[in-house]
Formats: sequence, C-alpha cells, structure tokens
Amino acid sequence: MRLNGQSQSKYAWWGLLTMMLVVALIPSAALCHTLFIQSSRYQATEGKQSPLFFCYGHRIPVDDGVRANKLKSVRVHPPAGDVRPVLIRNETCLHSYMVDYDIPGTYVLSAETNPGYYTVYVDKKGRERHTIKPKSAIADQAVEIKMSLYSKQYTKTYVVCEHPSPQFPARIGLPLELVPTKDLFQLKTGDVLELKVYFNGVPFAGPGTWDATYMGFSTEPEDNAYPKTEVSGDTLRIHIPVSGRWFVRYSTKTDAQGEARADYTHLKHTATLVFQIPNSRKMSATGSH
Repeated sequence: MRLNGQSQSKYAWWGLLTMMLVVALIPSAALCHTLFIQSSRYQATEGKQSPLFFCYGHRIPVDDGVRANKLKSVRVHPPAGDVRPVLIRNETCLHSYMVDYDIPGTYVLSAETNPGYYTVYVDKKGRERHTIKPKSAIADQAVEIKMSLYSKQYTKTYVVCEHPSPQFPARIGLPLELVPTKDLFQLKTGDVLELKVYFNGVPFAGPGTWDATYMGFSTEPEDNAYPKTEVSGDTLRIHIPVSGRWFVRYSTKTDAQGEARADYTHLKHTATLVFQIPNSRKMSATGSH
C-alpha cells in the first residue's frame, strides 16, 4: 500500500513522538555518574603548566560536565608535601584548571564530591522512576523503593614532573582511597597493579565491588575491560596487559543508621584512580610542532 504525502507526514510524526516518549522513559544515567580526575599530561616539564580536568559519567575518557556544587574540593598535592586547594568556578563543565609544575617530583591531583542522593522507585502507575531526591521526599509517590543511596565519591591521579619523587606519595588520606603498593611510574605493560583499599584511615577488609578499563577498550558506556566484580579484603590485584590511560573504580555500601534510614537505605562510598602506562613511540618523529 502506498501512502500519500499527508499520510507519510502523519506516520512520521507519530514515529517521532513515540521515539521521544521512549527516550523520556529510559532511566537517566546522569543520576548515577562516576567522577574521575585526569591530567592532560602525565609527564610534566618543570616551570610549565598543564591542565587537570574531569570525567563525569559512564564513558571513557570524558562524558558529561560537572556542576560546580557537585565538587566539594579539588586539590593539588606537590612533592614538597603541601596542599594547594583549587578555586572551583561556578560553572557546569569539565572543570579544567591549570596546574603549576614548579618543582620536580611526583604530584597528586585529587577531588571529592559533595554527597548526593540517588533513589529508584516504582510510582503508583507502575512506572520505574529515578531521582536525586531522598526516599523521604518521594514516599507519597512510591509503591516500591528499589534502590536508595547516599553517595560520596573520591578521586585521584598522579603526575610526574621531570622525574619521580624518591618516595612515592601513595596515600594522601582520602576517606576511601585506592593506594598503590609501589611507584606507579615503575609499572610496565604486563605487570600486575596491586592496590590497598583504605577506608577512614585504615585498611578495609569488608566487602566491595571493583572494575577497571583503559581508554580505547570500548566506546560504549560501562563496557569495561574488567567488569564489576565483588571482592572482600583490603587488596586488589589487576593485570595490566596494555599501555595507555587506565581507570580503576572501587565502591562499598553500608546500611543506613538511625534517622538516616528515612532518607536512604545504603551509604555508598566510591573511589577512583587514573594512571598512565606509557608506550614507546610507534611512528618516527617528524620534527614539526
């Protein structure tokens, strides 16, 4: 059967409307984004500046912009042992800031989020809803609470200026932190990365979940080289088969206590780590800039 122009337009309109409705009903991934910090370079030159920036979302290497009020702090930890706070701009963006690499050694770039809620519930019409509100705020709309989290995130990465520090600054005191057991800048392709998990200043032996990937493995969201794996104990061991920029994520959940149970079911802490394994030059240098 052939359709005239008016019928074709009608069916095209209904098709577009249907597609828009389907997209609107898909749970928004933005509500449960992961934060991780990166540097544009992992080998810096003394006396020069290089930017840090963020990924916020589910795609490697970058995804969505970060709201200023989502970031609680951004810090630069130079080799001398001092801490330089970064003034956060009131913008939604990748939050790129120039870092002064003014002395040789290993720098740590870190950030922490302001905590936020993430609730998944079924409304009175049977539809699954996702919101950044506490479950107490949607109690009169929900017939079932499928998930209710209060989330805190911590992230860091390491950059070397000229040469690594004599003592690698493995741990900087984040509430949840992935701590390398040796200098990351000695790590080579084929090695096993060993990380200790610290929670509130001590090794964490409880249950958690980790995953990891490298940039270029996949363009799809949450499609990681090492999928999410449940573990118990304070040590992670990850085989590093290829060079490139790597991302590791670890999270743990604890039950809400006391009055907090009205707002969320679990308190979730997430720590991320980014590092780079260099490769040798694959093409001859041209000499052009």
